[in-house]
Amino acid sequence: MLKQTIEKLLYEYPIVNQEKFKNHNFPRYLKNDVPKLLDNSLNLPEIYSIQASAGNGSWANIPWIAVFNKLVTESVRFGFFLVYLFQADCSGVYLSLNQGTASLKKNYGLGGAKDILRERAKTFRKIISTDISIKYYENIDLKLEAIPKETTARRLGQAYHAGNILAIYYPKTSLPDLDKLVNDLLFFIKIYEELIEQQPLNTQDNELDSEEVWFEDLTKYKIHKRVERNQALCNKAKEIHGYICKACGFDFEMKYGNIGKNYIEAHHLVPIATLEKTKVQLDPSTDFTVLCSNCHRIIHRIKPIPTLEEFKNIITTD
Repeated sequence: MLKQTIEKLLYEYPIVNQEKFKNHNFPRYLKNDVPKLLDNSLNLPEIYSIQASAGNGSWANIPWIAVFNKLVTESVRFGFFLVYLFQADCSGVYLSLNQGTASLKKNYGLGGAKDILRERAKTFRKIISTDISIKYYENIDLKLEAIPKETTARRLGQAYHAGNILAIYYPKTSLPDLDKLVNDLLFFIKIYEELIEQQPLNTQDNELDSEEVWFEDLTKYKIHKRVERNQALCNKAKEIHGYICKACGFDFEMKYGNIGKNYIEAHHLVPIATLEKTKVQLDPSTDFTVLCSNCHRIIHRIKPIPTLEEFKNIITTD
């Protein structure tokens, strides 16, 4: 199924993307059918999800199929992930271990974001200890000359270039057999998981600093924190649970006005000891709550981390 999907994109996409995008079957096929087909055929651990896109409202110059470890991200906009990036002229496809750019572009602009992505990619490559016996690329070429300059699509392609950590290239005219494609993907998943284990935690947006990490197994602590930093999960949890602290009742909007509107932090409720990297159930409605910044920091200072009700009793009695 993997080879059939790649071939379909390489050979059919240059034809269908000349047609009207609205109500076209191909984008729906890529978005809805391809993830299910690949998920069934590849049989990856449940912690992985697959998404694919031919564009949103118009044809993408660089269609993609992404594989996310849900501990890290469920969007090509954040974190790091595996992605099949099809060249703009569909002459070939890269399997790339790549990085999201959304938060970096917001804070540093595209130019600054690209510089940071390149430096991070170097750091990631230094972390990898797995012996890479296959030919890989540190730099990719998505044939951006086929995309008009000063367009969103060209800038997106440049971000993919900068964000590439490692990639394998498959020319359209000489795709390997299915076994080779699957083995390459599984090999890259192994590298992906190594980076998840080894990647240092970032401390930003008032998230926890290093003083808390000693109290539990470090690997499980990192997994727990990555769950809390999954942008898609956090946003969904906030939509479900609202923006008032479930422990102390603090309301950022009431205190700070419009600048505090829709601000809160998501907290994962499952105890650290139960977390395993391939068996994490990620349900924003039942596995998360929302806490203000103070409560979020304080609840993580208590060893072991209490339940929400236990924590509410602590701060009420104290």
